[in-house]
Amino acid sequence: MRPAYRGNTVRRMDALCIEQLGIPARQLMELAGRGAAEAVARRWPTGEIAVLCGPGNNGGDGFVIARWLALWGRAVRLWSPRTPDSDAARANRALCERMGLPMLGLDAAVAGATVLIDALLGTGQRAAPQGAALDGVRACRRARAAGAAVVALDLPTGLHADTGQPLGAEDEVVEADLTLTFGFLKPGLCLAPGLVIAGEVEVIDIGLGHAALVEPALLAAELEVGEPGDLDAALPKVGRLGAKWDRGHVAIRAEGGAAVLAAQGALASGAGWVTVLCPEAGWARLHGLPPDVVLAAPSALDPQRHDVLVVGPGLGAAGAAALSAAEAFPGIVIVDADAILPLREASAALRGRVVLTPHSAEAAALLGLRRARVEADRLDALRQLRSFGLPVLKGPGSLIGDRVPACWPVADARLSVAGSGDVLAGLIGGLVARCCPRGGEGLGAVVSAAVGLHAHAAAELPPGGRAGQLAGAIAAAWERHAPAAGQRAPPPSAPA
Repeated sequence: MRPAYRGNTVRRMDALCIEQLGIPARQLMELAGRGAAEAVARRWPTGEIAVLCGPGNNGGDGFVIARWLALWGRAVRLWSPRTPDSDAARANRALCERMGLPMLGLDAAVAGATVLIDALLGTGQRAAPQGAALDGVRACRRARAAGAAVVALDLPTGLHADTGQPLGAEDEVVEADLTLTFGFLKPGLCLAPGLVIAGEVEVIDIGLGHAALVEPALLAAELEVGEPGDLDAALPKVGRLGAKWDRGHVAIRAEGGAAVLAAQGALASGAGWVTVLCPEAGWARLHGLPPDVVLAAPSALDPQRHDVLVVGPGLGAAGAAALSAAEAFPGIVIVDADAILPLREASAALRGRVVLTPHSAEAAALLGLRRARVEADRLDALRQLRSFGLPVLKGPGSLIGDRVPACWPVADARLSVAGSGDVLAGLIGGLVARCCPRGGEGLGAVVSAAVGLHAHAAAELPPGGRAGQLAGAIAAAWERHAPAAGQRAPPPSAPA
């Protein structure tokens, strides 16, 4: 997992490096600009480049990029509507002028450029861009719509570094093909809609980690960001002599098609046993239930046999009673769908062993907020949800509310279908049953691995894929990102 830090934290690191450790601001700017220039040249080896420079140090980074690209023989044009504010940025603008780089009006700088570099505003943005900065944003948007590539420095102008939300209207933020962020990831690059607005994200290391020499605690991650390679270490291993009871027994209190999908998710985890608890009157509606799933009445829930309980999918009005019955179950309870809102009345004892999996609308209802408020600051909503258990706030860039929040920055429309969350609930239940049925410190990591596996399964689905195909996609993602080897349990096959 890679660490991400809020904008204020990164600026604090930068200030400590300069003021306490004596690293010149101009040296940090040089490292940032040179690293970004290399990334641009590597991806776009030909074509004209326009660099739009704002008045701050973000603009100074842009001047450094322009210098290096020009030294390497690239045709570079600059737009810099006002004198930079900082000594370092002014010095680099002066160097560009001495090199004879053309300082043009906005339209002339952008015309015919293959690549536009957004060096307008950095992590200090707190309000929607205005004036010349807004003109630059709109020029980037027009050029990208016409086929040019756009590269944002640190984060796209108009995007909040911490929340990933546009600071103004949707057409007042730069949409980038590539964001070159300096020092460390920022949460806004990993959370929706920022993870889409930013495009591909690459971190340029400029040595801000030296700040730990002054304040060691400063480098404690504020958000952990998952990558496909993280799945291999997190997914469970079993010995060759393991039996089904060594791989966990999941009970799923659910009904209808949602119960079938949750069972498929649990099977995709490699759990040894999966039991669906459903009143006998509803058994006929469990179309497509895999034959290796045990079917029983809700009264058959047995703490001596079942390691983890998943409750909620497809229950409708029965969700509150099902959650109430879960109070007597001593193990981890995965609360999804129709059992989420009744968590308001749950005891502290139950909440202490709950993993809840709301999407933004369910989270809003549980917290008594408007959905727009949840989506405006998902990290804050995640913090509030922790009072109900260990939360998974679903959606593009799903969040896990562990001690340090975690995020999987995946946005794929193939997951935005009915039933996708039911599969995830079963998958979480199965992996928890296999790895930490009693909870403990490792619970958050296991839940995060389930969310990451589910997210990366989207890439294995065909266009127009549906939730019923997710189990097979999960198996394919497991094999791709954590291939079976040695003592690793092979991923299960897709249910028939």
